[in-house]
Amino acid sequence: MPIAALLAGLAAPTGAHEYTVGRLLVVHPVIRLASPVSKTGAGYLAITNRGVAADRLLSVTTSAANRSDLHGTIQSGAVMQMRAQAGGVPVPAGATVTFAPGGLHVMFIGLKAPLPAGQSIKARLTFEKAGTVDVDFQAVSAADPTHKH
Repeated sequence: MPIAALLAGLAAPTGAHEYTVGRLLVVHPVIRLASPVSKTGAGYLAITNRGVAADRLLSVTTSAANRSDLHGTIQSGAVMQMRAQAGGVPVPAGATVTFAPGGLHVMFIGLKAPLPAGQSIKARLTFEKAGTVDVDFQAVSAADPTHKH
C-alpha cells in the first residue's frame, strides 16, 4: 500500500496548484477571463527549470477550447501587439519563465463552455525534453486584484 500511495503522489500535483515533469516545476496556472461567458481567456503560469539542461514549452492543448496558442506581447511604438511564439517558449536551465499580463501568455480561443471564477479547465503542457504534464488552469476574473499573475 505505501508504494501505491507513493506512485499516486508522483502522478499528482506536488502541492497547491503545482505540477512537476522531469526537472520542471509548473506553478499556479490560471486563466483570466473578462467574464464567465467570455470565449477567450489568457493563461498565466510560471515554469522553473531545476535542471542543468535547457528545455522548451512546445504547446498547451485543451479540449475546453477550439485552440490554444503560445503568445508573447511586444510593444511596437505606442501599440502593444500579441505575437505567436513560433517554435515554443525556451525554459533555460536554472531559470524561471513567467507567463504574466503584458508578456508571455497562453491564449485560449473559442472556449466551449462558460467558465465561472473558481472553476478550471484541464490542459496538457508539452515540453521538448521533459515530455507532457496535465494541469488545471483555474479561472479567475480579469477584475480580481488578488490574481496579478
